[in-house]
Amino acid sequence: MSAKLARDKAVRLRREGDLEGSKFHARNYLQVKKQARAIEVFRTNLEGLQFKLEQANAISDVSQIMGGIAQSLARLKASLSLPQLTEIMKNVQVDMEDFAITTDIASEGMDEITLDTAVTDSDVDEVLGEIDAEIGVEMGTALPTVKGDEKIADLEKELNRLKSRD
Repeated sequence: MSAKLARDKAVRLRREGDLEGSKFHARNYLQVKKQARAIEVFRTNLEGLQFKLEQANAISDVSQIMGGIAQSLARLKASLSLPQLTEIMKNVQVDMEDFAITTDIASEGMDEITLDTAVTDSDVDEVLGEIDAEIGVEMGTALPTVKGDEKIADLEKELNRLKSRD
């Protein structure tokens, strides 16, 4: 059932005075809504993770290239002065550290994907309050009241009347 259908059914049942039925469908409405939001967040996180993995793959390629450069630099050691070679090696090391940090960020992206689709009673009560307000505005009248209190009051009056006769 879609979220809209569940909400419409909750409104209809609330108008008819079926409080339990409307509560059930209000909870269903919230669950479907939260699940849809969670799926969208999950999809977005997967897209972000895909991007990070593509970056990590590119970093791996560049890392291999840097390794080749380091080997070439080792062969050129004889033709370069030690200070020049030291400076080049420092730059290569800084680049490698940047790649390691980016790889760590990509792996952390996997850990950050969580979904929360739990619906609490207060969430349901909040939606029911919104529905009650909506019904009140549409109908211009109050929701149906339970007649049990009136019967109890009538019975108490009758009991008191009978007791007073004695």
